[in-house]
Amino acid sequence: MTNRLPEKGSAYSAVHKIDQASSPTCLTYESASQSEFLISRGYSRFEDFWDLPSIFVDDINYRRGGWSGVSVLTLPDGDSQRKYFVKRQVNQFRYSISKPLGALTFEHEVIAIKRNQKLGLPAIDMACWGVNKAAGNTRGLLVTADTGVASLKEFLSSCQLSPSFERLLYRCGEQLLEMHNKGIQHGALYPKHIFLDQQTATIKLIDFERSRKKSSVRKAIIADLSQLLKHLKSAPLEVTEMLLRPYQLEHEKLISELQAQL
Repeated sequence: MTNRLPEKGSAYSAVHKIDQASSPTCLTYESASQSEFLISRGYSRFEDFWDLPSIFVDDINYRRGGWSGVSVLTLPDGDSQRKYFVKRQVNQFRYSISKPLGALTFEHEVIAIKRNQKLGLPAIDMACWGVNKAAGNTRGLLVTADTGVASLKEFLSSCQLSPSFERLLYRCGEQLLEMHNKGIQHGALYPKHIFLDQQTATIKLIDFERSRKKSSVRKAIIADLSQLLKHLKSAPLEVTEMLLRPYQLEHEKLISELQAQL
């Protein structure tokens, strides 16, 4: 059994570790605190997570010749609890020049999250992950910590517009713009994937399976904001105005083009 902490390094290190993760008991923990906590609660092996009840938060995703699903894991922590999301995936491959034989889309997600984290950009906190290759199946496992805050979708369904909420939306736009100015496309930029922390005025993003580096800032902005604005059609106009205000300061013409297309 191997429970190892990741070395410091670039996204290349993540690729190397994923390629090496072939043992059914091999997990990579992202911090000593997460490792100690999860192992102390009986989650030290790949199979400990894999064998959780097949109760998923959404319908199982059947595509690319395999399937994936996300379950909730809640563990006691003194007088409180810690909540995790456990993604399990089997034989859902994505092919590329660097991976002509295919790699789990989950593997792309881990690398994309690490890239954002290294650049100081919005991402989810990973607790641990692993890959198991055996008996003709490739299984992937990704455990992420609950953000502890509401998504933009939840905010819009329950919150009234206020100066504090508008400031939070503006900060959200600033952080998304910072990511796009690095040429990074999230790939699934929906309100339910953007989490807003009112206390720190920061955001976290989930679901990086389709994230990629684009050849230009323009392409990254168009790809993501086209998605996001379509999902915000029913939101008050002030919401999109505050989110887009940071973009308009730097990319006014492009934002006007996007809005005209909706």
